Amino acid sequence: MGRRVGIALAIAGCSALAACNEGAKTPTGQVVATVGNQEITMRDLRAEMGNYSAPDAKTLKAAQSEALRNIVGRDILADEARKEKLDKTPDFAIAKQRAIDSLLAQTLEQHVASQVPHATNEDAQSFIDAHPDIFAQRKVFILDQLQMPRPSDPTLIKSLEPLKTFDQIQALLTDRKIPFKRVDTTLDAVGADPRLVAAVVKLPPGELFVLPSSQIITVNLVKDTKIVPFTGDKAVAYAQQYVTRQRTQEAVQRRIQQLFASEEKNVKFSKDFAPATKPGAPAQPAGQAAPAAASPPAGATASGGQ
Repeated sequence: MGRRVGIALAIAGCSALAACNEGAKTPTGQVVATVGNQEITMRDLRAEMGNYSAPDAKTLKAAQSEALRNIVGRDILADEARKEKLDKTPDFAIAKQRAIDSLLAQTLEQHVASQVPHATNEDAQSFIDAHPDIFAQRKVFILDQLQMPRPSDPTLIKSLEPLKTFDQIQALLTDRKIPFKRVDTTLDAVGADPRLVAAVVKLPPGELFVLPSSQIITVNLVKDTKIVPFTGDKAVAYAQQYVTRQRTQEAVQRRIQQLFASEEKNVKFSKDFAPATKPGAPAQPAGQAAPAAASPPAGATASGGQ
């Protein structure tokens, strides 16, 4: 919970929080502080701290104090912005509406997610039985990996597809002046997307495969595979969490698709901004990470389903 510089400066003149409100009535009950007429409650403090969990009472108290300083500082700065009528500017109005709409969309997704029942032990066991490469025959792949920054040129992945060896790929990257490095690493089936695990297991020996991410692209070769069984209570708990998370993402996505389908008739575009295809729901719910899946690179056919 890092202290924001602007907020720290806003309260730098106070030797303690109480000094900022000297002479005012001491807050009691659920009110933990006041800034002028603005009350800061325990609910505000809990929201500021989010999911923070302290190992002991002393650490919790310090974290609460830090969070409260953040709220006080933010309120001081916000009050000054209002006095300067910065909340009346057109840019602020746009930013405010975007923030409200984003928060409402996120809150709707959280509401849908909260209604999804947690996976049972039976659900977990079915998932375990269907994915032996993650559990009873858990795979830990030893990889020879070539890493490169994600390029701005979208044709690079396409250029990699016909290549069969690291030497060919390195020659291409060198020719395009794209930096890269070669490392040894591992890919554990536990924690990986089951579709990716299934795809890698099916690859012929010596077949390269690409894993793109937001920051880097990796080209991989499986040098060896170790079997490290993942069983017992920890495996069941892992399976329950995975199935619950998967069902939650599916439920949220279903709701979004339903809303887009029902409201599509109410969406109108000007002639100059009409999309080539009709608008649809986002590919992934806000705040949800897209599952990793293998891309068919360097001649690989790394694709598969659960």
